[in-house]
Amino acid sequence: MKLYQYVIRRLILMIFVLFGVSLIVFYLARGFPSGVDPVTPYIHGKMTAEKIAEVRRIHGFDQPLHIQYFYWLRDALKGDFGMTGVWAQSRPAIDVFLSSFPYTIQLSVAAIILTVAIGIPLGIISAIKNNKLPDHISRIIALTGYSTPSYWFGFMLQLVFFYYFLLWGLPHLPSSGASGMEGAVPLVTGMPILDGLFAGNLEYTLDAIAHLILPAFSLAFISLGFLARIVRASMLEVLRQDYITLARSKGLKERVVIYRHAMKNALIPAVTLTGIFFAMLLGGAMITEYVFNWPGVGRLSLLAVFQGDSNFILVYTLALAVIVVVANLVVDILYVFLDPRIKY
Repeated sequence: MKLYQYVIRRLILMIFVLFGVSLIVFYLARGFPSGVDPVTPYIHGKMTAEKIAEVRRIHGFDQPLHIQYFYWLRDALKGDFGMTGVWAQSRPAIDVFLSSFPYTIQLSVAAIILTVAIGIPLGIISAIKNNKLPDHISRIIALTGYSTPSYWFGFMLQLVFFYYFLLWGLPHLPSSGASGMEGAVPLVTGMPILDGLFAGNLEYTLDAIAHLILPAFSLAFISLGFLARIVRASMLEVLRQDYITLARSKGLKERVVIYRHAMKNALIPAVTLTGIFFAMLLGGAMITEYVFNWPGVGRLSLLAVFQGDSNFILVYTLALAVIVVVANLVVDILYVFLDPRIKY
């Protein structure tokens, strides 16, 4: 099978995945009593009872649950994913999602860069120095990373680098938000760092970077532990292969053996894990965004759950499903370039 045929088949399968996800989430969001009438977000001003009844009829809120799904699907295919509640100013759910998603993209990209930049070298060093001091230190960092609750670690970062540093009169990092200078530059991408660069406003850009450091490191610290352990295990397996022994017997420098011959094959599991991490981060790290009051979709999805807002929950979960499916597809494509032996 040609690579493009494989991609087309996966994209077609994604349609059925999205249908299944939407069906399950719709039932869970609307099927269980939440005390929130789905027509509530559509009520504004002094609407008459007749007008409210008309809204119910148009969107199928007066129909059984299985019929309501097809009304929602009809509207969704037209680009109408419903309205949010007053918690999001009763705006279209898709608009609320799209306005907050750039913040999550910025946070996710920063977190995945830190994860890869720290996790992969940590795993390689741990494998090369197997059962030596660097390996033990790497294991401690990795174990601490994936066993630490994200909310606790976020609070600790805020406590130390904001509260205590401020108390001690030291330069401190912001503990919440994405920028302390909202509205200082035109909104182009929705990502404060890029908008600051496009506007040529260095002060705004540096302020956005300062706000990004703590939440990005909080996310990266949790995931880099997993990545380091996977890279270590994969690297140890590769270093035992015959072709590595042959390369060393030829007198090649250890640096060449490690980085030219071993690392490429050892990175295949790491690419898989990185793709999954990035997809989940793009879906919004709910707890971290909530702890740092980061204005991304993860925090909003948590608020939507608290408010019983089924429309935003549906938009969020469908977007997350698309991101996960596409990320896995990209990882599968990368396999071909990392290992030519893999065919589809």
